[in-house]
Amino acid sequence: MRRFVFTFGFLMILASSGILFFQWMGFTTESAGESGIVEVSQSYSIIHKEGKFEVTQTIHFPSSIPSDPLLIKWPEGAGNFTCKDKEKTNCLTKENGEFYVSTLDQDPQEITITYSLKKSRKADSVILRNWYPVLSGISTLKTDIELTEKTLRNGKWIAGYPSSNHKKLDYIDYYFFSGRGEPSDLVWTKESWKESGSRAVKVLTEEGDPAGFDKLDSLESADGFVTVLISGKIKPFKSPHLIVLNDAYGEEVKSIRQSLLYQTLSSRDEDAWMKELVVSILLNEPPNSSKPAWAYKQLKEGLSPSEWDGLRQKVRNQTVDRNMLDDAVSKVTGFKCSFFADSLKGNDHPLLILKASKPIMVNQKSIQLSYVSYQQKEYVQFPEAVEAMGIKMKELQPGVYFTSVEGNTLRFYINEDYFIYNEENYGLMGKPVQKIGDTIYMDIHWFGKLFNAEVKNKENAIEILKRM
Repeated sequence: MRRFVFTFGFLMILASSGILFFQWMGFTTESAGESGIVEVSQSYSIIHKEGKFEVTQTIHFPSSIPSDPLLIKWPEGAGNFTCKDKEKTNCLTKENGEFYVSTLDQDPQEITITYSLKKSRKADSVILRNWYPVLSGISTLKTDIELTEKTLRNGKWIAGYPSSNHKKLDYIDYYFFSGRGEPSDLVWTKESWKESGSRAVKVLTEEGDPAGFDKLDSLESADGFVTVLISGKIKPFKSPHLIVLNDAYGEEVKSIRQSLLYQTLSSRDEDAWMKELVVSILLNEPPNSSKPAWAYKQLKEGLSPSEWDGLRQKVRNQTVDRNMLDDAVSKVTGFKCSFFADSLKGNDHPLLILKASKPIMVNQKSIQLSYVSYQQKEYVQFPEAVEAMGIKMKELQPGVYFTSVEGNTLRFYINEDYFIYNEENYGLMGKPVQKIGDTIYMDIHWFGKLFNAEVKNKENAIEILKRM
């Protein structure tokens, strides 16, 4: 009975996931070549002995070669870096602490990168995640992985790809994995596995646990492949090709649909986190990783429900990059977005501050002021907007402003949820004056109410007028 319930529950979740997935599978992605992305194939040769991985990576470029050096981000803990072109010439440089692959001047071209990693075995498993370097400006279409195992002979390496081969030789175990897209995460375990699934989803369960997942017809035509490892002995994680679950129930199974949709999208390899974000926008589900999860949270808080629905439409059928996402947000909100371009500057937690690109008119005069939308509210620069109305403001001390309007006194405190009116404290649900980014702003609701002003966000200008 327990086996039947387990199997039936998993199949029902996959069936419903498949139906939702194919609602999104109708769209096709824009040609990567049209967006300036260089598409490559990669092959890796990995030799593992006593916790040390020696990796040789070969990148096969097409005739279109980037003219500028390619920034390369090494995996955490990597060392002993080298890079050679086909003529065995060094192609690795270092500037200001950053590594670059130098300009390639032959078409077609391939380069070979070598590095080493150390990874200790934990209990009965070894997990290799984010084990490969990422180069700027390229998109990996296909990856081959050869793995030579010299130490862990009593278990098996698993990847997320549909093609795999394992040969047990006298002194080594040899593995070969091949699939679409960037390199798969890898897991070694001592366990024996039962395999089931469909063309698009391979399910591995421990010996003795129910498998029986052989009716995954709902995902049979999916354009991608995911391996799902169900084990109570390995810490769960989710990635585009390989997913580890402790069980097959509940919300966790959504990861299959997310990974399959991820594989239909195109981006530069360094923008992979944006693909995860777009998948979450399309499916209306928060991402798993921290960087796209932060961006998703900012978008959810910053866009109205109708704007959010508009964004979901705008990101369909698109190659994923910073410009596309910023442009999509700008179009649905009417404010200029540079949130994703700003992510290049190294800020891990940027705020979604949407800026008006229209002229600001105060009493029919053009004034240089900042006007923004933040968390679905509009703000005007403070105290400059008040002074543009002809009202004098005095800063009593840092962060405290005082003025008088028609005989009534007002005192504001930056980032506090109250203001003082005629020496009486008025507590609010929000902050009337706050610092957003590097600038102080005032909520236009309180600006209009307290300073007898009317603020109109029109098509061609933002007008601020004193009420008569």
